[in-house]
Amino acid sequence: MAISIDELFREFNLEYSRPIKWNEKFDADFSGVYIIALTDNPKTKVASDYNFEICPHEFDNWKNIAVDLKIQKSKIEDAKTVTEYFKKFWHKNENIIYIGQSSSKTTSLSKRLNDFYSHKVGNKGPHSGGYWLKLLTCLEKTYIYYAKTEKATELEFKMLMKFADKNAGKSFYEVENFSDFFPFANLKADIYKSHEIENAKNKRKKTQGNNV
Repeated sequence: MAISIDELFREFNLEYSRPIKWNEKFDADFSGVYIIALTDNPKTKVASDYNFEICPHEFDNWKNIAVDLKIQKSKIEDAKTVTEYFKKFWHKNENIIYIGQSSSKTTSLSKRLNDFYSHKVGNKGPHSGGYWLKLLTCLEKTYIYYAKTEKATELEFKMLMKFADKNAGKSFYEVENFSDFFPFANLKADIYKSHEIENAKNKRKKTQGNNV
């Protein structure tokens, strides 16, 4: 049974937004936390029937930007092989695939999500965190939910821990590789998700007019 968006926000007494479609513009000129999920029903515990797949076009763009990209020590040339590698990190019984936050005084929630929309996998910015999400074929069918809070960094961490607890079915103290139970596209929360991807970003230095 999937963890619902509603129960995760309510766990921390957060009032959350309506579902926002991926690439939809919205006004949230404040700091806060957000969840990206495969459902427009925040209370459902029924998992999506999405058949996991990496988008060939996005994978090609990634390896063209991150020219030294390797997975399991090998240079990968096709999306099918990458799909098989990433599939082991996919939680088929869950709808929530990323939990994020924006706590910067200069970067509001809406700006943070706009950066995520425009980010190109392999670049160093503007939103390299959660880049696994951008590789999925289901991206246009995802929904964003957000909540205002002045404690965004703290609550993002707590929400990740709570999600992992519920996903694992036990406390993180009892799980050997706790990061395996993070949402699919979350790669760290004090500890890093263990994977065999190397050189995921390009190595060019940032220059004026070149957003890398």
